[in-house]
Amino acid sequence: VGVTGNRDFAGTDRNGYGVTVGQQFGATSATLGFERFTAGTNDLDRYSLVGGYNVGKIGQMTVAAKAGVAYLQPQTGSTGYAALVGAGLSYPLNNTVSLTADYRYQLGQDRVDAYNGSTVSAGIKVGF
Repeated sequence: VGVTGNRDFAGTDRNGYGVTVGQQFGATSATLGFERFTAGTNDLDRYSLVGGYNVGKIGQMTVAAKAGVAYLQPQTGSTGYAALVGAGLSYPLNNTVSLTADYRYQLGQDRVDAYNGSTVSAGIKVGF
């Protein structure tokens, strides 16, 4: 389970926050996420499913390649789907708590292509 703070740089820059639920399976992972971005009348909810693969370590930090799909639900305008690709870092503070940082690029259907672009996030995750 994790919580994140986000900055979306697609079209109108937006700040956001999110929650995630995921599972690690050896070097691979699967994560469900919800993010809420706010920018006045251009608010956006993003629901995502992202798979990851740990590609290496830098000291204690794990580096992962990530890809997935998102459902975009803007406050105004059409809803639609987008592909996500990116990378993530995870730094363990102890056996159950880690700090995270992620970058992703989003490429959506024509009706949501105004939201194409980059997002960065930082967060904390707790394992059970």
